[in-house]
Amino acid sequence: MLADVPNVIRPRGIQPHIVIAYSYADNEFAHRLAGALRREDISPWVDEVDMSVGVILVNRLTNSLRPVDFVIPLISTASLAARWVQQDLRVVTTRDFKGRRVRVLPARVDGSALPDYLRSQSYIDFHANGWKRAFEDLKVIVRPGGVPQPTVRPEPEFELPRPIRRPPPEKKPEGKLVFVSYDYENDGYYKDVLLTWTTSPDFPRLSMNDQPVNYPVDSDDAEPLKHVVYGKIKAATAFLCVVGKKTSMSDWVNWEVKTAIELDKRMVVARTDRDCMVPDALSEVGPTCALSFTFEGIRRAVDEAYGIVAQE
Repeated sequence: MLADVPNVIRPRGIQPHIVIAYSYADNEFAHRLAGALRREDISPWVDEVDMSVGVILVNRLTNSLRPVDFVIPLISTASLAARWVQQDLRVVTTRDFKGRRVRVLPARVDGSALPDYLRSQSYIDFHANGWKRAFEDLKVIVRPGGVPQPTVRPEPEFELPRPIRRPPPEKKPEGKLVFVSYDYENDGYYKDVLLTWTTSPDFPRLSMNDQPVNYPVDSDDAEPLKHVVYGKIKAATAFLCVVGKKTSMSDWVNWEVKTAIELDKRMVVARTDRDCMVPDALSEVGPTCALSFTFEGIRRAVDEAYGIVAQE
């Protein structure tokens, strides 16, 4: 959601100081986001703060040598129950720091719901919109000179232009629907990459679990989620396993692989690195393997699984 917010004129050349606050489980996403902001030349002042090591966010903003303009908290299953989200962040939304208001711009990175006190604010939805669209929305807000920036009060206010909405992608053929299995704890980045690629009409339609995985796969509490995932695998016509460094040790992935085999799905493997070990159950069925974790490599592997031969 991008809500209407006031646009405050900033002098040219003044770049925002951005703090990305996150829990350790989301550190890979935080590093990726910080690197992307720097590569876009949005600001040289992008700090990644791991809140799980006892940092008090209020103190971090108060003691910052350069006033902070934006706090981007990564909202996920890992961070929702943390003190810094439940308490510290709430304080940041209600007070000034060094005579200026710090703007809190939440970034939703999985299927978790935002805390009640943040739901009325604009936020960036990486989970629902995918990396590419969500990052474009983020750039609209934080890029210097073009959008709302926290500043000393009072200031003249102007209406923020609404973001340009892209036309929906072409509808993909209904025949191919690929369920994506991945290590929920360690390989969320690669899932986001796939979601970005699926906006192209040349890439297959994807299905995946979009609910938090909070319980061991063999526990009674996991049964409702297993029922949902089973239905998605059954509805798909192919099964793509993203194989990362720890995938072979994931009980959830192994259960999904065995379910897909029982349902007689076309099996495709895409390693994030050539040295990653494929789960035993998957290697026994002789899946189609992508030559590389790239748009073209995975597209070709899926086509091959469907019996489509590439024309060179």
